[in-house]
Amino acid sequence: MDAYETDGKAECSYYLEDMYHGEVGKLTWFNAGVRVGIGIGLGMCLSGGIGVGLLMHSYQATTRNLRRRFF
Repeated sequence: MDAYETDGKAECSYYLEDMYHGEVGKLTWFNAGVRVGIGIGLGMCLSGGIGVGLLMHSYQATTRNLRRRFF
């Protein structure tokens, strides 16, 4: 954990504060868009991986059943 703030809340951050905040300390539109884009990209990768995994599982189950019937 990082240091405690003056109001007693603990702040835990993986990024430097200046990396995603503008000069006045607010989140900029560009950096908010970057965060949304990263979230969408990760979501697409995870869902694609799950989809491919399910597809491979059903393919293996189908080929297993066909082998039992015909061979």
